[in-house]
Amino acid sequence: MSGSFLTMRRLLPLLLACTPTPKPTPTLTPTLTLAQTLTLTQTLTQTPTPTPIPAPLACLSRYYMAPDVPVTPEEAAEVYSPAYKTGPITPITDPDHDPGRFRIDSLFFATYGRTAHEVQAALVPVRIGGATVMVHKKISEPLARVATRISDAMKRDASLARFFTSLGGTFNWRTIAGTSELSMHAWGIAIDLSTPLSHYWRNEPRDRPLVWKNTYPRAIVDAFEAEGFIWGGRWYHFDTMHFEYRPELLDPSCYPK
Repeated sequence: MSGSFLTMRRLLPLLLACTPTPKPTPTLTPTLTLAQTLTLTQTLTQTPTPTPIPAPLACLSRYYMAPDVPVTPEEAAEVYSPAYKTGPITPITDPDHDPGRFRIDSLFFATYGRTAHEVQAALVPVRIGGATVMVHKKISEPLARVATRISDAMKRDASLARFFTSLGGTFNWRTIAGTSELSMHAWGIAIDLSTPLSHYWRNEPRDRPLVWKNTYPRAIVDAFEAEGFIWGGRWYHFDTMHFEYRPELLDPSCYPK
């Protein structure tokens, strides 16, 4: 073994001992203000914000029992289009303006009854405008409040009494004329007032454009609308003696924002 190799073996430990050991690079921790610390803590600990239920869907769940098949947000929104508007009675000229005509029947089956027998078993009498009518017990209170309003209105205008004679009726398990859909009368939640004083679009001549007609006074319409009943005179396809209980359409908070 050569002398130079031996010399290197002797020097190697010394060289290693003299080589400085690298120091670890210190980790810098950023200094946060109190506000930043609180914000970071809240971000890390807060639970996800739940998606809000659309107003139309939330309203339907407030006024109706849950149906067998859940209602979609899209279906709920369609119930409110076009919007039902109260106030002065004016002619309807838009052929597509029939607010409330679109409905989700499963809500009414779940809330008021699935058969004629079920609905009949739930009927109770209510006195209104001097006449006694049979309606679903779930609308008896709002209709009784309408009756009080009508009574007060009659004290101011006795001629209103004529709209409560020769009534068209309330409960009737039948379809809407010209359709296969159940009438709102089938659930006992609609009332037709004086037939002789009413106008119905299907009774108008078919050989000319439909022209809206009405003789019902605003005093009667206001009394019903104030308690959750919509009026068939707000439709282009008018049925002026007809009122039905649809409180969701008269609740401003139910409409899409």
